[in-house]
Amino acid sequence: MKKVFMTGATGFIGIHLLREMRKRGTEVWALCRESSREYEAVKKIAGVHIVGCGLEDVQTVLKLCREREFDAFYHLAWNGASGPLRKEYGVQLQNVKWTCDCVKAAKFLQCKKIIVTGTVCENQCSAIDGLEEFVGASYYLFAKRYAHRLAREISKELDMPLVWCQFYHPIGVFNKKEQIIADTIQKLLHQESLRFGPANGLFDVIDVRDLACALYKMGETALKNDTYFIGSGSPRRLKEYLEDIKEILDPFADMQYGSIKTADLPMERAWLDPSAFQEETGFIPSISFSESVEEMRTWLENEKRYDFEKWFF
Repeated sequence: MKKVFMTGATGFIGIHLLREMRKRGTEVWALCRESSREYEAVKKIAGVHIVGCGLEDVQTVLKLCREREFDAFYHLAWNGASGPLRKEYGVQLQNVKWTCDCVKAAKFLQCKKIIVTGTVCENQCSAIDGLEEFVGASYYLFAKRYAHRLAREISKELDMPLVWCQFYHPIGVFNKKEQIIADTIQKLLHQESLRFGPANGLFDVIDVRDLACALYKMGETALKNDTYFIGSGSPRRLKEYLEDIKEILDPFADMQYGSIKTADLPMERAWLDPSAFQEETGFIPSISFSESVEEMRTWLENEKRYDFEKWFF
């Protein structure tokens, strides 16, 4: 690909995809707020062009960006994908609108396709429907599912090819520290005891560097379908992943299962099957879980070493 447009370029997945794009010589036009912590650093990257506004103003992108005919539009940004904002329904509804606005923007910018990052957990919405109690992630998951469906309809109306990318749990440098793998690594490094729910549900981890490579392939490949799952190809119980981390970092750590109550929603193995994407693109993850854990350990032990500018360049 010669050039792409991107939202969320300073987010966890975005900065890794940005790095992948530049490694491959692809120019990037990145929608980015001036208030973003990495704004000034991104401006210094050769081949990256800043479009200075937030998603709330994405419909004005035609005035801000003179470039046209992009190979792909990547919409990665989503406010409140984790943390307390997951429970803010107003925030989640804004994300739905912004996703739809991005489909229109992709059409106006004459992009060949738009790629939007969703989550495989969208499939859990039907299970949430059958529950009497409130599930903390429900606003986020229903918003993702609604954004998926509504964006798909808009893409059909505008004749704007849309590819919806699903994954489960990417990990790596700059991961949000409240997420379970990063949180577990941090606590083990500080020799803290850990308490979990049963952790028996299916789980799938992919290194964010592998995910960035897959997203690149999603942009450059003429795909047959409109929704793909990208993952390891070898999903396991969450407990197995956690026990692997313990073995790598501290085999004698105190880890207790079933000591806290969690809302465990169903996860089906069929949802975690990446074979369709692998067959069409030839993509196979190359980074093992143990390599990912070691990389995250190095980052968490010395975050200054991974200062954004030093890391990127």
